[in-house]
Amino acid sequence: MKDQPLLPHRRDVLRALLAGMGAGLGLGCGAERESSGPSTSTPRTDSDRTNTRSYDADANEEPPMPMQPASDDLVQGTGARINAFARDFWGRIASTPGNLIVSPASISIAFAMVHAGAKGATAEEIAKVFHFAGDPAELRHGFADALARWEKSEEGLETHVANRLFGEQTTKFERDYIRLTDATFRAKLEPVDFKHAHDAARVRINGWVAERTRDRIRDLLPPSAVGADSRLVLVNALYFKATWMEQFAESMTKDGPFKAASGTRTAKFMHRTDFFAFAKGDGVRVLAIPYHEGEAELVVVLPEATDGLAAIEKKLTAEQLGTWAAGTSHERIALSLPKFKVEPGESLRLTPILQAMGLAKAFDPGAADFTGIAPASEQLVLSEAMPKVFVAVDEKGTEAAAATAVGMRAGAAPPTNEPIPFVVDHPFLFFVRDTKSGAVLFMGRVLDPTA
Repeated sequence: MKDQPLLPHRRDVLRALLAGMGAGLGLGCGAERESSGPSTSTPRTDSDRTNTRSYDADANEEPPMPMQPASDDLVQGTGARINAFARDFWGRIASTPGNLIVSPASISIAFAMVHAGAKGATAEEIAKVFHFAGDPAELRHGFADALARWEKSEEGLETHVANRLFGEQTTKFERDYIRLTDATFRAKLEPVDFKHAHDAARVRINGWVAERTRDRIRDLLPPSAVGADSRLVLVNALYFKATWMEQFAESMTKDGPFKAASGTRTAKFMHRTDFFAFAKGDGVRVLAIPYHEGEAELVVVLPEATDGLAAIEKKLTAEQLGTWAAGTSHERIALSLPKFKVEPGESLRLTPILQAMGLAKAFDPGAADFTGIAPASEQLVLSEAMPKVFVAVDEKGTEAAAATAVGMRAGAAPPTNEPIPFVVDHPFLFFVRDTKSGAVLFMGRVLDPTA
């Protein structure tokens, strides 16, 4: 994928720096932006705003009231929003060569924070691209519920979701926005000096992301991503580490051939015969491997044809994601799955992709309206979006940094039927799903597990 050149005058200020495991969005000032006409938002006074020198959510604000658990419909709706964006987004990046992984959940969370401060047509465009239509309060409630459920630290399952706002210390931000992002997304505002020490601020942000992702996501923001005109960087970090409900025996891992597009490779294949959720049809075979107590699962989508992955990717729909997961029966399977790790070296540039998906006004200095975040004088505008994701799958489970199948066991009597072979020996898709909401936490493609 060819990156678009950065604008020479860097008027693009809302630096949206999103990462699968560390997703960040940034705001800057467009001092050269011409007025696009009178604002339709209600005028704000200085008492309604705060700057990062004086604002401390922990010290100066009442703690947010506990939010009621979301209804099942709202939980499923949040998952459906994330998955609809996942399908649209994947359709734009599927032509990228090589192994590939993104975190639709992380990108959606980061842009949900941006959407909360957008106004007018800018908010409408973000809502359309990310499927945020509907009651904004319900939208935020759904994400808040997901963030609360995805925060776990127990034996067998560790997930952490961390959000933070890194704001220029002299900028006056709308107090309502700071309160909302703190209460809904648990995103505290941290002051940094973009104007005089922007690279030091970038290093601080990268360090925060690395810390929150167990050092799996490093250097999220390259030097070009933050400048003296930056005003706010919104960051989401998503970390996931889970053991399988039943682990693979390391003694059963053997070398085997994997038919990669560039030729046959020798990969490390894990082997296990067990009952799995399984489905087949329309040129694919699908299998779900549960983690821990079934709260999340790895879904493997394997084309019947060795060279059939591209055709499957073209037919992928948001509805298909749910169908593959729900339309399964539990069968005794002889599974052969290659160990793999996907660790991109550079953050993916999302700006041209999002613009092609319809996010135009947010990047336009003459049209962007983020007056819900800071006054019009700051002229905030979306600049760049950069996701970066890591995933590793081995005998113990999956570690990923950016996720309803019920595991069934054999009965007391030994099985008499031959297991169905499921040999993942050619390119495939995979999803890490949250089984309650159905939300895709991580989505990827493996063309060569040895790469």
